Amino acid sequence: MAPVTNLSAVAYADRLVRAWGSGDTAAANCYASATTSRALFGQASPGGIHWRRVSTEGAAGTIYVTYHDDARGGNLTVGVQNVGLRSAGGWHAASTARFSNEPKAWNAVQWSDNLVRAWGRGDAKWTAYYATPAAVRTLHGVPTTNSAHWTRIGSEGAAGTTYVTYRNDVTRHTLVIGVSNVGLSQGDAHAAYTVRYH
Repeated sequence: MAPVTNLSAVAYADRLVRAWGSGDTAAANCYASATTSRALFGQASPGGIHWRRVSTEGAAGTIYVTYHDDARGGNLTVGVQNVGLRSAGGWHAASTARFSNEPKAWNAVQWSDNLVRAWGRGDAKWTAYYATPAAVRTLHGVPTTNSAHWTRIGSEGAAGTTYVTYRNDVTRHTLVIGVSNVGLSQGDAHAAYTVRYH
């Protein structure tokens, strides 16, 4: 990789968080000190795609960049040393990684419940966040009259997927949402990937 001495500390931290988020340990190890990399991958491997930069502040030669986990809550603050960024090709300048307000451990049933609530209230943004485009298209094909009347009646796991079943209290139709356990464990958005309506 080419030297990164011309990057700002914020852009540098963004690259580290993206590398960690995608599970690219080689790149993350270039941007971070060994201790920082261990802290990141000890929390989650990969870190997921849902970290959004929310603030930046400087103190005593270090720029602290804070990210929020939009999927589960919780924050990550990465400290990038200005001196480290300007020397040795700029590698290993991220010297700290601190997590706060630990992310909620959402399970597949809670994820599916959130999807059904978002869809039921007509929230296209969050429906698209929780589900894949194909699953969203299927949901949009389901009649939305009485959409506030879905009750979860069961869930079961099979081959890496949790299937959550809902019944409409008015129409008696059922809706089955399939959530990828692997995608959810990796912190991916769009973990709900299949929808069946009966």
